[in-house]
Amino acid sequence: MLSDLHSNVEALDAVLAAADEAGCERFLVLGDIVGYGADPGAVIERLREREAVAIAGNHDLAATGSFDVTWFNEAAARAIAWTREALDAEATTYLSSLAPTRSTDEALLVHGSVRDPVAEYLLSPEDAAESFALAEYSLAFFGHTHLPTVFRHQPDGRVKGWVMAEGQALSLIAGERYMLNPGSVGQPRDRDPRAGFLIFEDGKATGHRVPYEIDKAASKIRAAGLPEWLADRLSLGE
Repeated sequence: MLSDLHSNVEALDAVLAAADEAGCERFLVLGDIVGYGADPGAVIERLREREAVAIAGNHDLAATGSFDVTWFNEAAARAIAWTREALDAEATTYLSSLAPTRSTDEALLVHGSVRDPVAEYLLSPEDAAESFALAEYSLAFFGHTHLPTVFRHQPDGRVKGWVMAEGQALSLIAGERYMLNPGSVGQPRDRDPRAGFLIFEDGKATGHRVPYEIDKAASKIRAAGLPEWLADRLSLGE
């Protein structure tokens, strides 16, 4: 389970290598494939090679003109303008084919939340409770916050939430409902700069982190003329 790749092919390659070593056979991608980083085309190519099941994030929609960039900060808006110029027609068509929500055999996939699949930052149990109330699902995966997160809806209606630690294995309990965020591949924001992803198998989810060539990814951002902060933040994990 991958999310928020943000055109960081060095981070994606490290994650794919770790996932291959772990025996992963299917890749689900929760949006924000592009934006911020300097390798949107290469990242899209990797996902297409793997036949990943993907949905769109707000940056993907912005890159195809389907999301208003006035919602973005200056650095994000500049990166989207650059991304639009960098993408070829085939890559743009791929992004345009994606929606911000999708149902699979495993789970409901959303980028933001069930209430707002594109743009809501799901950060609290109270907000998660709203999403649980809006649709009948036992498991949903979401992204957007760049934070590895668990929300657990108990049979009595209470919702608990916590940050998933690296290596933590969460076994889903029958009769309970869950929303899981794998964190970010390309731009983590939990002060751990390593790329994050989630492995889900047989009702058990495990969070993983892997190092990658941060300096190389940052150098590409600077060489592309993108905002310096987008390069600097990679080593900070924020």
